[in-house]
Parts: sequence; structure tokens; C-alpha cells
Amino acid sequence: MLKVFSGSCLSLDDMDVIRRPKIIEQPHLLGPGNDFFTEDGRPVRPQPSAHTLQKVFSGSALDLNAMKDDEEDDEFSAAVAEPSDVAAADSQQSASGATVTTILSQLSCESERERSKALKNKTTVLVVGGNGYVACHVVAKLLDAGYSVRITVSEPLDSAEQLEIYSTVPDAGHRLSITEASVTNPGAFREVLRGCKYVVHCGVSPAQAQREKDIIRAHLESVAALFDAIRLNGKPSVKRVVLTGSAAAVFHIQDPVPPSGVFNEQMWNTRATAISDPVPFAKLSFEREAWRLQKMFGVELVVMLPSIVIGPSLLHETSEAMRTIHDLASGSPYFPFAPNLYWNFVDVRDVAEAHVRAMEHPDISEQRIIVSTDCLSLSEIGALIKKSHPHLSPPTYSAPSWITLIVAPLSHAKVKMAFLWRNLGVKKVLDNRKCLELLDMQMTPLERTIADSVEQLIRAGHLPPPPAAGPARGEGAAVAQPKKSMYLAAVAVALGAIATVALLRPRGKR
Repeated sequence: MLKVFSGSCLSLDDMDVIRRPKIIEQPHLLGPGNDFFTEDGRPVRPQPSAHTLQKVFSGSALDLNAMKDDEEDDEFSAAVAEPSDVAAADSQQSASGATVTTILSQLSCESERERSKALKNKTTVLVVGGNGYVACHVVAKLLDAGYSVRITVSEPLDSAEQLEIYSTVPDAGHRLSITEASVTNPGAFREVLRGCKYVVHCGVSPAQAQREKDIIRAHLESVAALFDAIRLNGKPSVKRVVLTGSAAAVFHIQDPVPPSGVFNEQMWNTRATAISDPVPFAKLSFEREAWRLQKMFGVELVVMLPSIVIGPSLLHETSEAMRTIHDLASGSPYFPFAPNLYWNFVDVRDVAEAHVRAMEHPDISEQRIIVSTDCLSLSEIGALIKKSHPHLSPPTYSAPSWITLIVAPLSHAKVKMAFLWRNLGVKKVLDNRKCLELLDMQMTPLERTIADSVEQLIRAGHLPPPPAAGPARGEGAAVAQPKKSMYLAAVAVALGAIATVALLRPRGKR
């Protein structure tokens, strides 16, 4: 194999002065191309070229034939050698060949990655709403992949916020630019779209929707402004638009479970209205308008449909579901029950990865793709919190439905009784097979997602840290014992009072 590296490379420098009489050309044995031989069958190096260099380092038949002379010289030694020596030599030669092959493979892969990264550096991606909860993870994934990223923000950012965005991916600041632009202004979109090959529209942020006052109108104007800007730029320079929709556009909470047991991308939410469900209806209108405009302008469109998004945030903005995680982690040890409600969850980092893969995949166009990991109850989420952080006291048991129906009206939560009546104990699962198969995704286990989320809440001071180990631990347990007894006594008194009232009211009526 040494001849492949030394002799082959050396001969490339001398080919322009070597004259060979009558060269015989034969097909290459291990790949495309041809090998060259003299009349007596000896291999001849071809004229230097990029293809020749590739053949030299790919283990071609020519290189294998070049080693033939050395092998013949060693045949006599091998014949008179001891069997053990022969076996050792064969083993050493095999190991050497495997090592060289591995090195060549690594060099080839590294070269391919460098070429791909250099190509991506020349590709600009526009991320609309790039400082949002999901969008900032998309920006980080794109920068990691080597793209140049241009993001739009709906309001000016101070220096601290800009620094926070630039610090998401170190050493990538020269490939990131921030532009203030209204998501409902086609003229502003037209300027930031220039030179962008892809657009990732992460939807309308809650802050933007509140400023517009009409959340449905804000979503419709946002997607219309994007496609109007593409039209105003003349010849479409944008190849593909990836839109962040919502799994709420797939089914309504009142929809029965389909015969297949799962909800897929072919299904649509037909029950949501602007009055009863303004947020799901806004997401639904956002997607439908995008599909209508896509047919008019002929731009490739992929709509991602994430379920409830949770996970650590890169910036200050987070999701509404993360508040639920915080509330569960802040639960009391004396009431370990949660409503028996099931929700579909997904890690925010998986959502970002799915966006990037949907943007890059050459064969994915005009697709709706559900991005979801698993369907868990609130008590199952509490059990995962307890497993990763045992010092917390989340609810780990599902309360009976009748208890939830009694307690819900007394709580401050704005929950409709009709919603609880239809959904307590009902598991509505989203089908994520298209995401796993088309995008080749490996979803993050929710156990890790929950652990990372709680850890970030602890670092931010929203949840108590684990108690310090040491001698003081016994003293703390001794002090906590009277408090525990006091709380148990208070709970017993309260339960007794409720039971007394429940017993006395019927007697009074009689």
C-alpha cells in the first residue's frame, strides 16, 4: 500500500516527460474510468488530472496491479517462512490495509463536509421572527450547518438582546444579520428577501399578535406579506418556504379518535371558529392562506405541524407549555394529583432540526409534516420531573375524573366543564411517521427534554435547587418534621369540614 501513496503521487509529477509506446486501455475494475497498461501487461500511470488523483487514492485496480511486483518478490520468502510467521505477516498486512482504508475514508468524508459547508456559506436563509422561542433554535441549527442567516424582528432590540442572539452560536456572528421589519409589510419583506434562497417563517409571535389586537388578521397579513414580497421581486429567487404551523390545524379537541387511533397530516381541524377558538383558528387560517398563495406563485412550500413545544430556551422568550412544566414542578407534596389530561409534546430542538431538514431535503415539497414525540398525561410528566429532580414534588398520580370535575370550578383556572367532560382520560395521539421516515429524525426522549427544561428553570431561579448534602441535612429534616405534622393536621381538618358540609346540606333540604 505504500506504493499507492509514494510511487503514485511521485509519478504524477513526471508524467509530462514520460513517453510510452503503444498504451493499452482497459476498463477500471473497482469503479468508473479506465486503467492503462503496456504491451507486456505492466501498469502505466495515466496523464495527471483530477480524475487520476481520485483513482490513485481510491484503491483502483491500477494501484492494486502496481503492487503486483512487490508481491512476487515476497513470494519466495513466504514459501520458506514458518506458518506462524506467515500468519503474523498476513495479519499485519490486513491491519495495515484496513488502517489505510479508514484514513482514506475519513479524508474523503472531511473533504465532502468542507465542500458542503463552503456551499452553504454562500446560501442565505431568511428566518422570519428569528428571536422567537422556536425561531432562535432554528437560527442556531442553520448557523451550525454553515448557512448565512438573515433574521427579521418586529421591534428594535437593545444591545443586550442582540448580543444574546449573536451568542447562540459562537464564531458565527459574521454569518448572521438582524433586520427590523414588520411581518405584515410586503415592502419591508421585499428588501430582506433579496439574495435569500430559503425562507423559514416561524409564525407570528404572541407579542406581535397582541400589538395587532386581531390575532387572526395578524396571521393572515403576515403570510400574505411574505408571498407578496416574493411576487414583487420578479423572478422567484426563493426556492422553498418552510412554514411553522401547528398541530391544532390537524384536529379539534372535540374530534373523536379516528378508527386508526392516530391523527395524521391528511386531517384538518374543521370545528375551530374565530369566536370559540381564536388561537387555533388563527394558526389554521395562517396555513390555509399559505397553501392558497403557494398555488398562485409556484414556490415550494413545506408546513411543519409541531405539537406542544417544550424544552430549554435560548433566549428570554419561552412557550406557554413551559409554564405548565413550572406549575407541575412547583406542586405540593401533600396533593400529588393532576387532572387526567393527555397532550402531545415535542422537544423544541427537534422542531428546529425538522425545519432545517425539511428545507434541505430535495424530494420534499408541498408537504404537511407533524412533528411530535409522544402523548403523555400530566401525571406522567410529573413522574419524569420527579425522576430527574427528586427534591421537587410534582403530582405523579392522575386524579379521578369526578374529583377533577368538582375541584375545577373552585380553582382559578379558566377551564370549561365541557372540555373536561369530553377529554378527561381520552388520549388523542398524533402520527409522526412521516417526520421519522421522510426527514430521518431521531426524536429526543421526553425524559431528557423534561430534565433539561427543569434544570434551566432551576438555574433561572424559578425553582428551588437541590438541597446541599452535608451535616445540615439532618437538622433540616428534624425542623421539617413538625411542619409536616402541622400541614397534615390542617388537611385533615379541611377534609373533615368539607365532609360535614356535604352531609349537612341534604338534611337541611329535607
